[in-house]
Amino acid sequence: MIAMISAGKADAILCWKIDRLTRNPVDGGQIQWLLQTDKIKCIRTFEKSYFPSDNVLLMSIEQAMANQYIRDLSTNVKRGNRAKMEHGGWPSRAPFGYVNDRGTRTIKVDKRVSPYVVKAFELYATGGYSVKQISNILYQEGLRTSSGDKVCKNQIHRNLSHKFYMGFMERDGKIYEGKHTPLISKDLFDKVQDVLNGKLHAKVKKHFYSARGFLTCASCGCALTCDTKKGFKYYYCTNGKGNCEEHKKYMRSEYIDGLISQKFLDLKIDEEMIAISGEAYKVKYNQEADRTRLPLENLSNELNLLLERELTLTDGYSSKLIREEVYKLKLQEIENKRVEIKKQMKDIRAKTGPTVATFEQVKNVFLDGNKASARYLVVDDAEKRHMLEKLLSNASIKNKTVAQYQFKSPYQKLANMPKNANIKLLCAHQDSNLGPHQYQWCALPTELCARLVFIASDKR
Repeated sequence: MIAMISAGKADAILCWKIDRLTRNPVDGGQIQWLLQTDKIKCIRTFEKSYFPSDNVLLMSIEQAMANQYIRDLSTNVKRGNRAKMEHGGWPSRAPFGYVNDRGTRTIKVDKRVSPYVVKAFELYATGGYSVKQISNILYQEGLRTSSGDKVCKNQIHRNLSHKFYMGFMERDGKIYEGKHTPLISKDLFDKVQDVLNGKLHAKVKKHFYSARGFLTCASCGCALTCDTKKGFKYYYCTNGKGNCEEHKKYMRSEYIDGLISQKFLDLKIDEEMIAISGEAYKVKYNQEADRTRLPLENLSNELNLLLERELTLTDGYSSKLIREEVYKLKLQEIENKRVEIKKQMKDIRAKTGPTVATFEQVKNVFLDGNKASARYLVVDDAEKRHMLEKLLSNASIKNKTVAQYQFKSPYQKLANMPKNANIKLLCAHQDSNLGPHQYQWCALPTELCARLVFIASDKR
């Protein structure tokens, strides 16, 4: 603004009050000088107008009062923030992984985001991942910003230095103990700081072994390790107890990949069944939504009527047409009715079952499991390891075959399904009241839905 006035592009200022033009004495002096030199012809506020010929004393006093008000306000705000932090509260917006509870004015753990924060600390503490790699890993595992983008590496880097995640708060170089729930331990935080400050250097890995750490020996229980010899990767038992014959049996990494890929076939389900059950659930959900829409609309209208009654009651009390004891009694009745209606609406929504969005997430689990076997053989080692972290809980090897294995939840439930499951077997029976292409689905996995009604098209 001052640059425009100095350049002659403007010669007057319109503002609410004169103190809106000054953040400090330097600003106030510039404004006064421009006014005295006729570069500003007039400053008009809601209360009065200022001209070059006016006494500058009053304007100086008002600007000085505005500057002092800003200084006092800053001091009071800082004092209030310090007082809150001394009592364990956080005076600002909740850090990433937490949310502000407006009702209690406290900080709560964000159950959706907090696991990703912990994963970032755990990965970085190993010294084997850069911040960019961690950002990519978290994105692949489902972490998104509010706009659906990847969390930038700068934000992750800031989070890794934030003492808030281990239960402390820092402001102006002073540490306060917070009442919020910590996400990580002090030991993990210290390890991350060592990596950030260069005190702990990661060993440069010449070779990357995707399955190392996921396989054990079924004979002795020791872990399988991997080495590179003559350009090939070999897995074998570490023989930590010194009495295992499996130690002498070497297996090429390609052979191990084939064993794992073969076990991923347990996650394969007929894709047609997945697609049909998805369509069926949407039909069923829409039918339930239609049945609950009218009751919810009626209850919502009742809430609006309660609000109108509350406003009318408040107007009557403000106009002294209603006694205070009557006002409080009626206001409590309205609040009790509001709580009752909200409870009814919550119960109705709970009966409609999972939303279509939730079902789509479950459906993606089935699709990921369905493609795991073929995909594992074609992706690079880094992606293979990511798949193992996501799907496989543990596996043991004996006589160069997989002796025992277990998948992570919910993929283990997927693996427990009958291996001969298909569309025909999942048709429990044909209801005589339905048409020739209408079936009631009674044997679909509970992860998809309890009972799905599918109305097949003529093509089906």
